[in-house]
Amino acid sequence: MKTFPVLASALLACALPVFAEVVELKDGRTIDLKDDGTYEIIASEVPSGDAYVAFQESFFTHHTSEYKQKSVRFMPVYRNVGEKKIVGMKFTASFQNSFGEEIVQFKGDSDEQVQPGSTSTHKLFYVLEDNPFIAGETYDKLLPLVTNKSGRIEVKPIMIALEGGEIINLTQ
Repeated sequence: MKTFPVLASALLACALPVFAEVVELKDGRTIDLKDDGTYEIIASEVPSGDAYVAFQESFFTHHTSEYKQKSVRFMPVYRNVGEKKIVGMKFTASFQNSFGEEIVQFKGDSDEQVQPGSTSTHKLFYVLEDNPFIAGETYDKLLPLVTNKSGRIEVKPIMIALEGGEIINLTQ
């Protein structure tokens, strides 16, 4: 009777190295943890936006019209680093002050077609107008950032539409 637990323990000890531990991270990647302490990335569920676009300095400026209407104009500028033409992109932009605190989060999209290796333009942009009768709106929050050229804008792609109808969802 005593030989059964000893034999079972010996077989279990020999079988443990066969079962490599596979872990799925919160960002969707699957990692194989090896017995020698190394690891291997097996799969990535969520594609990376870096494989398709590289963001450059955004178009972000203050404007006063001929009728004295004030506005902030914004559009992210990006380079297509992929192999297919980009026909559209949805994005989020986080406007942060000098301390890294988020002042405004903005969701938008760009329907500009950008060839591989080319950079988008800002011919079309978002206009955030000042309403002088209501304080604390988006224009009022962004005015110090655009006027003082301070803080930063962190842009992240959400979805990318490629030529041929392929849609890359970067948030799954």
